[in-house]
Amino acid sequence: MLRLFTGIELPILLRQRLALLEGGIDGAKWTERENFHLTLTFIGEISEQLAEDAHDALSGIRMEPFPLELKGTGSFATGRDIKVLWVGVAPSEPLMRLKEKIDRCLEKFSVPFENRKYVPHVTLARFRFGAEEAKVAQFMATHNLFSGDAFTVEHFTLFRTHQTKHGSEYEAVAEYPLGGNFD
Repeated sequence: MLRLFTGIELPILLRQRLALLEGGIDGAKWTERENFHLTLTFIGEISEQLAEDAHDALSGIRMEPFPLELKGTGSFATGRDIKVLWVGVAPSEPLMRLKEKIDRCLEKFSVPFENRKYVPHVTLARFRFGAEEAKVAQFMATHNLFSGDAFTVEHFTLFRTHQTKHGSEYEAVAEYPLGGNFD
């Protein structure tokens, strides 16, 4: 079984800027610089045959490259417990169109994927037992005006997740260039 997701890799300078934001919250498991990415669609655990089907589906996606900018901060909670701290994405119609194309192609090839409301973000930290609300609020107030330099999305990537004792590691399995014949 393979644990897969599609995402956008971030330029190294942007990953370095994100790494500079990290710190100041007890109990946070900060994302490693090399693991920063923007998830598009989480596929989850699937067989190698379904992984091949996913690759075939994703290979057919065509659209123009587009600019993208990270902007602001936010968090996800389970009940009252904050579980994830993130940097958001400036509104982007092309990003949403790419996400929709990926989902439609996976559906067409009968590849299962997580189908929940899409909130584009880059995870900065995770909290196993929830985080101190005041510290997270202070972090978000301090960094809410964060704005990364816009970059051009020229491809998206199929990633494989490997679980290690130190957390998740991501391996790029395939890249799908944007450009060419457009739908």
